[in-house]
Amino acid sequence: MKYKLSDVSSKKQTWSHKSYIDTEPPLEKKIPTGPFKTVADIALLLFVPRNEIGHTIDDLTGRYGYSHLAVDCGEVDQRTGRRVMIEATVPLGVHYAFQEEYGQRPFVHIPLQNTGIDVNQFCECVHSKVGEKFDNLEVITLGILDNPARQLCSDIATVCLSEEMREKIARYHKGKVLHPLSATRDQTHNTGIRLFVSPNGFGEFFGAPRGNEIKELGRVVEPDIEENSNEDLLPKLWKMGDTVVTSAWKMIKHRNL
Repeated sequence: MKYKLSDVSSKKQTWSHKSYIDTEPPLEKKIPTGPFKTVADIALLLFVPRNEIGHTIDDLTGRYGYSHLAVDCGEVDQRTGRRVMIEATVPLGVHYAFQEEYGQRPFVHIPLQNTGIDVNQFCECVHSKVGEKFDNLEVITLGILDNPARQLCSDIATVCLSEEMREKIARYHKGKVLHPLSATRDQTHNTGIRLFVSPNGFGEFFGAPRGNEIKELGRVVEPDIEENSNEDLLPKLWKMGDTVVTSAWKMIKHRNL
């Protein structure tokens, strides 16, 4: 069975606009070189949009308020003593970055210790992705097409989750607990679920506040995963309606370009 988002590309747009990638360079120009030392708990970092393209990413993936994800494996750069994270961006691919990389851009810090995730195995997998290239094709199709040797920002988290956790997210997506546009799931008889989850999908799954409520840097948000994998009727209807409106908006915009 296939569950796909519609194509968002346009031959009349520049590459950066047709792929909805935030290509604005970070404020922090230095890249941490290590060695790195583990000093704290492991967490996901979800960043709010910082420009028009970031807001477009948010709009196209469920309007929950986030447009970028990084993984905090609890490490510091020993040369500087500064906290680091692992992220995937254009053109660097998967790399270490300082957590102050985006200046005053607000973000939430979601600890993963009590979520059922094997955090050591999770970060071992994330570390193995460092150096992989950015997946241009997957971002253009919002997860429909995937090169397993390349990664998006949220991919480095999704692909390193256990199959059990990916199946749980897929159930919540199928039950409309997660916005239909916040993830793409692909299931066949021969393989497990291949899942693309946007930063908005992770924010909603872990019960983070909406991004427009976040005004500070590194706000700690304890994960709060819903027990029920099916959304109540009214929220489900709103999400389905928003999906229809967003899809129609994309088609109209595409025709007008």
